[in-house]
Amino acid sequence: MEDRPRHQQQTLRKPGAGQLTGPGWRYKPRRAAARALLAAALSLSPLFAHAEPLPFEPGERIAYDVSWMGIIGGEGLLEVVSREERAGRPVYTLHIVGRSTGWVRDLYRVEDHTFSFFDTGLLASRRVEISIEENTYRKKKVIEFDQENATASYRVDNDPPESFAIDRGSQDSFSALYRLRTLRGQMQVGRTLTIPIFEDRTRYTLEVLVARKERLNLPQGMVDTIVVEPRLKTEGIFRRRGTMTIWLSDDGRLIPVRMKSRVILGSFYATIREWQGVDLTLIPYPEKAAGKREGT
Repeated sequence: MEDRPRHQQQTLRKPGAGQLTGPGWRYKPRRAAARALLAAALSLSPLFAHAEPLPFEPGERIAYDVSWMGIIGGEGLLEVVSREERAGRPVYTLHIVGRSTGWVRDLYRVEDHTFSFFDTGLLASRRVEISIEENTYRKKKVIEFDQENATASYRVDNDPPESFAIDRGSQDSFSALYRLRTLRGQMQVGRTLTIPIFEDRTRYTLEVLVARKERLNLPQGMVDTIVVEPRLKTEGIFRRRGTMTIWLSDDGRLIPVRMKSRVILGSFYATIREWQGVDLTLIPYPEKAAGKREGT
């Protein structure tokens, strides 16, 4: 994740050689203990230091058409549902949906739902609930993140929960997209960003290459974008069987405009269809190019 300043802790000790020991100085164990606690709190303060407005907020709702080889067969939804508190911490509830539609749904039913609880002070996941329904396949996962103690509880269906060590500030594979949107100041082409992830019993560092800038053609108009390429290793917005590319609006909100996941045969695209609760700047087509649109 982005570089953070290191906080130096003071070492509290009794006076020795070379230290001032005048009549006003007196070593007090209680005061020393209080200072030690304060130093420990300061060492953790980067976890809770974020105070800038986030580029997303409750009410943001973005819908996507999902296509393969130019055929629309599904839809996706990214939604910031609400603001609440969990264990005394402020969180946004994120809702992510992926489903098949139309005649494709008749052939292969997909109805995946995820609720991710994103700590808006820490900028990390507190909990994720994943429900996967794909044809006859069913799976439910719940991960509880204890960021302060760097552990996670992982449970699949009705199995007993398992405990794993994680990195502080870890994301689930869905909240990682929202964490990425907070890194506008680091979106320089050629740079690789890193975000700690825990998913599917796996702890790893997500690398995101800021690949290029590109003006993207959509049915609604043109959008200037920043193109990033994350290297995910687990299930997320798409199953990870190939490479992924994300087009983010080149503005302060870094709105996901298009996502592409390469598979053995072709690529899946999720292209923005409609949005609310967020401003997306569209550039009108010139009159002579009004009929020209980019396909998926």
